[in-house]
Amino acid sequence: MNKDFAIIGLGAFGRQLSMELSRQGADVIALDIDEERVNEVADYVASVFCCDSTKRSALEQLNLQEADCVVVAIGDKLEAVILTIILLKEMGVKKIIARSEDESVKRVLLHLGVDEVIDTRELAVNSLSYRLLSRSVTQYFEVTSDHSVATVRYDAKEPSPSLVDMDLRGKYGLNVLLIRRNGKEIIPGKSDRFETGDEVVVFGSKSSIRRWDRKQRP
Repeated sequence: MNKDFAIIGLGAFGRQLSMELSRQGADVIALDIDEERVNEVADYVASVFCCDSTKRSALEQLNLQEADCVVVAIGDKLEAVILTIILLKEMGVKKIIARSEDESVKRVLLHLGVDEVIDTRELAVNSLSYRLLSRSVTQYFEVTSDHSVATVRYDAKEPSPSLVDMDLRGKYGLNVLLIRRNGKEIIPGKSDRFETGDEVVVFGSKSSIRRWDRKQRP
């Protein structure tokens, strides 16, 4: 099932993120107050709008509360960022991610109820887009252009079969590197199982990680 995203702010980061999410099949709404920036992504993103995100009337017309996640990528215009986030929270948006490179600003945004604040100097767009499109991938690092290490949260209500019975390597080409459980790290053996809430660190191709991520949850 495709995910729906809204990207507010189409500077270099927001533009690249909206285009990458669209390329991977997501439904994206991209908006910016600058018409030139909006036109730059118009051919790549499903829906683009030139509007002021600090105006309630503008946001309400876009039904952003129906999006799976809204990314506020406005940048260094702190007043606009704060006003936009307040409006999104009042509208009942499910998940809000904001960007900031300033630690004091990060604390302010988290206090406002933002789910996550990212530092664009440290986080590659393709890594963020992969996490957003995944159901339970909480960390993702590219090792090569084809292979990655990812942390996948195991959310099933019942423990999994043993690793040997699951045969993740045979079925998905995945190698289980580590299991994190209740603050402890477990080097997995053939008889180990995943329990609800485990964070499973795996290595494999991007497509294999995504296939297992989709399969292991209903």
